[in-house]
Amino acid sequence: MSRLTLILCLLLGVAVHAADDLPSLPVKSVEVPVPAATGATSASLVTAPDGTVWLSWIEPTADGATALRCATLDSATPIWNEPRTLAQGRNWLVSEADPPSLTIEPDSRLTAVWLVKVPAAPPAVTDNPPHHFSAGSTALISQSTDRGKTWSVPVRLTHESTAVEFVSLQALDNGRVLAAWLDGRGKHDDHGIQQLFARVIGGAGPDQLVDDSVCDCCRTTLARFADGSALLAYRGRTTGEVRDIHVARFQDNQWSAGRVLSSDEWRIAGCPVNGPQLATHGGRAAAVWFTAAGSEPRVMASVTPDAGARFLQPLRLDHGHPLGRVDTVMLADGSVLATWLEGAGDQPGLWLARITPHFEPGQAVRLVPLNPARSAGFPRITLVKDYDATPARLAVVFTGDDPAATLRTRLITLPDLSTLAGRKPCVPCDEDDAQAVRGFPMKGRIVSIVQARAALVVQQEEIPGVMRAMTLELRAEPDVLAAAAPGRALLARIERRGKTWWIFGVRWLEKNP
Repeated sequence: MSRLTLILCLLLGVAVHAADDLPSLPVKSVEVPVPAATGATSASLVTAPDGTVWLSWIEPTADGATALRCATLDSATPIWNEPRTLAQGRNWLVSEADPPSLTIEPDSRLTAVWLVKVPAAPPAVTDNPPHHFSAGSTALISQSTDRGKTWSVPVRLTHESTAVEFVSLQALDNGRVLAAWLDGRGKHDDHGIQQLFARVIGGAGPDQLVDDSVCDCCRTTLARFADGSALLAYRGRTTGEVRDIHVARFQDNQWSAGRVLSSDEWRIAGCPVNGPQLATHGGRAAAVWFTAAGSEPRVMASVTPDAGARFLQPLRLDHGHPLGRVDTVMLADGSVLATWLEGAGDQPGLWLARITPHFEPGQAVRLVPLNPARSAGFPRITLVKDYDATPARLAVVFTGDDPAATLRTRLITLPDLSTLAGRKPCVPCDEDDAQAVRGFPMKGRIVSIVQARAALVVQQEEIPGVMRAMTLELRAEPDVLAAAAPGRALLARIERRGKTWWIFGVRWLEKNP
């Protein structure tokens, strides 16, 4: 597909299908055995701000209880380090579709959430009692401040509901952790509509209603922007049983109204158990989801350059027989990596596709062949490292199609940047390419020069998802200071080094006044 054709499709609102004749993505894959007991399930992956990769899962204990376990990755070896138990109990709700969640803050505090059963109170004695009553569920939260060695006594995520499912967590800033979940508090005797609620863990005030009508059993997903706000994606439920993907943004302790990400118009009188996934970098975000609108199953992807204000018309990623169960990560250069399960057809299994920084269809590769009749897992990926002088790496966890349904993980090494650029191997070139996308792009005008601190005071425009329009002092190298003058406009990149913001990669927009 030509670049011009792609741009026309995006402008006209046409969903673009990734070309089937694209070359395979040349990756290297290494199996890393999971140190889990037989029967382990419900696995998740997350990368901490310090780059540590955490794997969590549920497994049965010898005495018939259920335990939530975690381990960190030694990517150099590669092995999973000795696992630790976060919590255990006998009344847990265990589902691969609704696994526990783990998030890590910059100070390395960990927060974990999982579901437990809550017996419903017996009905009151009346002349017309209901025919039955059933158990509900709630979410328990525990935290660790010593990298998972010890955990706090579990407490309930919310005291307002005993109908909590599909919780997602996201560490924000200033010690805050945001949670969002599906909630059935408005249902009565299996009637009524599922709702979407959220709250900052430990915060004052009631749960916040985000959407009063959502799909009953599709996973929610939260992702953080650089400015501390967050984006939530979920499957909505609107008039006529349309169950398309919606997004809402959390900013300044308030939620925006949920809105449709892409108008697929999937009408289905039931829940597909197939939620979306988000990934962010700076103020950009990528969304990947499954739809079967028009009785045509497909996996779709879109990106937003401005913290969720606008999403581009989606690309189609699958090869004609997708089961969905998607996940995604976004790299510093703006490229997107997405995984999904492909069902019937010539090559069923777990697939990985790359979308280029220009939002063009890239190469795809089948990471693992899997029998769709036996594999019922929900694969998850996380970024182990981004590009620098060496290639980017991913970790992936999935359920095998062996009789024991064993949890499996692989470490995936992507092609180097020279290979992706179609040039001869060139390590300095790769390092230059990686350096070119450090930090965040900005546009501004110099207010003053502070020679004593080797800094520029710049009035900068808003960088969506990163910072509002403001006047900011930025450290600069001598060549930038020498060319600077009050009133001069510029394009540049900024990044935080420790506690100080730096400006680099300056492009002057006008001559020195």
